[in-house]
Amino acid sequence: MPEKRERRTPTVRGRQLGIELKRLRLAAKLSADQVGEALGCSQGKISRIELAQTGVSKGDLFLMLDCYGITELEVKEQYWRLARESRKRGWWEDYREVIGSWLSSYIAFEAEASELRAWSWGTVNGLLQTEEYARATFRGEPAGRGRTPEEVERLVEARLARQRRLADDSLALWAVLDESLLHRRIGGPDVLKAQLDHLLAPRGNVAIQVLRQQAVWHAGLNGAFTIMSFPLHPPTAFVETPAGDVNVEGAEEVRRFTLAFDYLRATAVSVEESRELIVKARDAL
Repeated sequence: MPEKRERRTPTVRGRQLGIELKRLRLAAKLSADQVGEALGCSQGKISRIELAQTGVSKGDLFLMLDCYGITELEVKEQYWRLARESRKRGWWEDYREVIGSWLSSYIAFEAEASELRAWSWGTVNGLLQTEEYARATFRGEPAGRGRTPEEVERLVEARLARQRRLADDSLALWAVLDESLLHRRIGGPDVLKAQLDHLLAPRGNVAIQVLRQQAVWHAGLNGAFTIMSFPLHPPTAFVETPAGDVNVEGAEEVRRFTLAFDYLRATAVSVEESRELIVKARDAL
């Protein structure tokens, strides 16, 4: 009988567990095939566990740890607690039918991040969008032409739900916006004006800078990206592509995006000057 595959949205805790299990396997000089043979499963299942694409039972986890020379029950229980936490269902799973797997993965990471550093140049960052701006964005996207009104509303609900972490101060956001966003009339002038007013009233855990259009070359020309920082996990980056956000976790790649954001932040005008630009753009509508 073929193995039943339980695909899940990878979470930060799931990635932590998978990375640690892979590290232990490599330290024990075992291949995924060898571990799969010991567990009576395929190499593919071991790989999916390490990639946090599927859960792991307590029995399988303890067998894996035995293979890696981890025999202390207390240590095994610590790994099992991490595995249990990684299996908790996130609120975003209720929207998976409309947000898709790639955005589910992004939100799963965002839900556990402590700080985001984001560069936006297509639309205003989703965490800063008003309800009407978000609705207009989802309707205007190429994919939006095939969405039903009900699907659009579900997408808007999910976007607003993400913003709760800014409201309760559990997440910090440093956003750099391309100046063109202040003039791009997504949803029409009234929607854009309300969106600009919203940007002028950020919370204390939000910093907004604007990159002037006069910047001929800058580090964000290849597209929007977000760097996420976590309390107990290395930072990761998500890069916006036409197919969705791509997760980048390699230390060197994340370092390059961190340097790119630092350059954008240094090139952009100050927070105070950014407010002046936003006010000027709003008053021109």
